[in-house]
Amino acid sequence: MPEHSRGERRALLLIDVVAGASADDSLRNGRDEPVLPNIVRLLARARGAGALVVHVVEDLDEAKHPPGSPVWKAYQIHPDVAPLPGEPVIRQHRYDAFLWSGLAEILDGEGVRTVVVAGIASPWCVDNAVRRAHGLGYRVILAEDGHGCADGSVLPAATIARHHNEILAACFATVVPVEQIVF
Repeated sequence: MPEHSRGERRALLLIDVVAGASADDSLRNGRDEPVLPNIVRLLARARGAGALVVHVVEDLDEAKHPPGSPVWKAYQIHPDVAPLPGEPVIRQHRYDAFLWSGLAEILDGEGVRTVVVAGIASPWCVDNAVRRAHGLGYRVILAEDGHGCADGSVLPAATIARHHNEILAACFATVVPVEQIVF
């Protein structure tokens, strides 16, 4: 991966790394490994470098799923990646990290020009975050082995994740293994 410009601020966008989705090892990356351990390593490296970390989660309707309910518990950020004080938590609408969330304003206010994207699930919120960030003019790095999903009815999770690495690398992002991402 090319070195980034001196003084360039990078942010890590953690997409939907929630307790219910990461309760077991069924969420797999393109290498057919559990995705959560790679996300945890990436988060530690971002924090160690002083990068901005933004947690993105679904805007859960608490009228339908009150605090403490099983669905509410499932949509809480996984404890292995719990936000530290000062790390923004963004509620996404319509599976879009940028729509009506204030995310672009936070990134721009912090001088971020490059976003690193990791999380769940490859074909929906991760894909959408990568495409929207690119469309808004950010340089995007997709953590090759730091996003994943569950098996689908047609394709296994690893194939789905690899497919998204390929199509997003074609136009929207630089795809880089977690161990090679520099903050």
